[in-house]
Amino acid sequence: MFKGFWVLILGCLVGSTTMAQDNPAMTGKWYGVFKLYYGEKKRVIVDLEPEGAGYTGHLQLPDLPESETLEIETVVYRKDTLLLRISEVGFAYSGVWDAASQQFKGIASFGNDKGALDLGKKEVTKAGLYNRPQEPKPPFPYLTQEVRFNNIKDKVSLSGTFTRPAAPGKYPVVVMLSGSGPQNRDEEIAGHKLFLVLADYFARNGIASLRYDDRGVGNSTGVYDSSSIYDFAHDAITAMGYLKTRTDVDVANIGLLGHSEGAMIAEIAAANNPLVAFVISMAGPGLPGRELVDRQLAIKSKLAGDSDSAIIASQKRLKPYWDLLASDRDLASLKPEAEAMLRKLYQSSSEEEKKQLTEDEMVQSTAMTLTPEAVSILRFKPAEYLRQIKCPVMAINGTEDIQVDATANLNAISRTLNEYGNLLTTIRKFDGLNHLFQRCKTCRESEYGELEQTIDPLVPAFITHWILQL
Repeated sequence: MFKGFWVLILGCLVGSTTMAQDNPAMTGKWYGVFKLYYGEKKRVIVDLEPEGAGYTGHLQLPDLPESETLEIETVVYRKDTLLLRISEVGFAYSGVWDAASQQFKGIASFGNDKGALDLGKKEVTKAGLYNRPQEPKPPFPYLTQEVRFNNIKDKVSLSGTFTRPAAPGKYPVVVMLSGSGPQNRDEEIAGHKLFLVLADYFARNGIASLRYDDRGVGNSTGVYDSSSIYDFAHDAITAMGYLKTRTDVDVANIGLLGHSEGAMIAEIAAANNPLVAFVISMAGPGLPGRELVDRQLAIKSKLAGDSDSAIIASQKRLKPYWDLLASDRDLASLKPEAEAMLRKLYQSSSEEEKKQLTEDEMVQSTAMTLTPEAVSILRFKPAEYLRQIKCPVMAINGTEDIQVDATANLNAISRTLNEYGNLLTTIRKFDGLNHLFQRCKTCRESEYGELEQTIDPLVPAFITHWILQL
């Protein structure tokens, strides 16, 4: 739900420029793969050239949206150890030559992200990063169409893909709403294209769908970083308005499917909206955003082996900070106070905690909690919108979801809907599935990219059957 951001802030620095031993084998391109928070993989290319008795080099990160070639300011190769540094983007690398694998085995830092990075001469292709057997490949036995529709109120133009069965007709449509962070139309996470897989399954079973790039992502215009979940809800309503103009859409059967944060957006868009025929919440919250924060901390601390007393103490320590962000104050006025709180929290941290990052790094890395999107999530109260939804609602989650606890949130959704008279509810927990509805092993976020399965087949089958029954 709350995705990791690759924040480029100052990382660890190594050494100074030193002449290296002459080694012709060092010349040329070295390839490696760096893993991010969700197990997402990014290729790294280091290109070294001789310079005097040492080396100069360039770094390429071809999988970033705006890939560029960066000059490596420090290249040191001495006694089988390779050190690299680019302080501008907080990049540092330290690796030791391993003759058996013909690679440098090492650790890299990209700002706050640190992890293993092995560099070898064998090229790593984009296709070789992941194995995703569920990802559909063309030619498709259904219609796919690039579309564009305009949110006139916010002056945003959204680009997406409309998919429907090949035969002419009027079809029920699912509008797919992605989770937190800038997402493309496929909700692509760690090589998984969840919405593409769902659209494929729906089209093969008589259901149309519309998925689109978030504002400011892909071919959509607008600025993502200045937008909240309420802005995204208006985009969803705009998408429904566009669908009503199509002759191949059953306008009485347009529904919203939201994953994680997308479920919040669906709830907002569906509240007192007779145009919404159904709502599907996939791993969506039923508890207030402020409560979700404490529950997430407890679950992750428990997995890390922390005692109950330590978890309670941590929640108590962080409470003033989260309460401040959850207040109704405007974002600009609370930012200075929030930063001061973070510095005070750092200063009261243990020496062991302080070894993990500096005070400035803590403040900068936590800045992601001070965006309009993050604050609107923290302040969101699902009950205010669920009680206004009168159409059929399906809420599903996996029992191993450590981001949105299945039992507590599904119970809250069911209770609120029923208390306000909506008995058209379907609640389902899927045993052994994580936040992405994958059948998991460790079930932690870092495993998302390691699993080949994009979504357990039971889930799209269950959703499709429910929609067709409606």
